[in-house]
Amino acid sequence: MKTHKFTAIVAIMLMGLFMASCDEEKDIIVIDGNIPIKTSTLYIVGDATPALWDVNNMYPLEMSEEDHLVFIYDGNLSQGELKAYLTQGSWDQAPCVRPMTAGSPISKADNTEQFQLYTGGEDLKWSVKDSGHYRLVFDLRNWTLSTTFLGY
Repeated sequence: MKTHKFTAIVAIMLMGLFMASCDEEKDIIVIDGNIPIKTSTLYIVGDATPALWDVNNMYPLEMSEEDHLVFIYDGNLSQGELKAYLTQGSWDQAPCVRPMTAGSPISKADNTEQFQLYTGGEDLKWSVKDSGHYRLVFDLRNWTLSTTFLGY
């Protein structure tokens, strides 16, 4: 008698499971574009930066108080190259924020451009054409870098 009750309960549970599982259509959500990059740190490195190419001493950017997906550098840059990393201490497979094309210029002309996030592959860097005081704004929500030349 106990076996029949147990079997009946299991059968009822399975019928309920099958009846409720796929009766309704589900909307498929397609994400168009890039997903925001969530990190608490962003560093710049390169011979154009105060950190030079020291992997253990990259220069930290300030997180915006208004938007925690925006990081800002306000300071001097020398002629040379730079890129940005989410972490410091190693080049190997570290997430790197870099331009879409090699040698993308940072100069006296204000600019906003898309960037990419990559580990490994081609070594793409921004190229600072004019030494001076700059404001760099990395928007990790929209995957853009905005550069403003502030003077000498």
